[in-house]
Amino acid sequence: MAARQAERTGVLVIRAWVEVNGEARLRARITRVLDTESGEEAVSVVATRDEITSTVADWLDAFLRSESVTQP
Repeated sequence: MAARQAERTGVLVIRAWVEVNGEARLRARITRVLDTESGEEAVSVVATRDEITSTVADWLDAFLRSESVTQP
């Protein structure tokens, strides 16, 4: 019987808010963990929708790359 591989879990949390100082401005704090077993987290503070989506896309790419590295 083949050994079952452990499932790897990553986490990405986005806390978004709008600052109002004359004009409404989007802000977000993004906390990322590629593998919850490692506990290593990265935090970004971004200010536009494009920066938020770029950060999320970069994290997903890194998560998928790290998965392929752990596969036998």
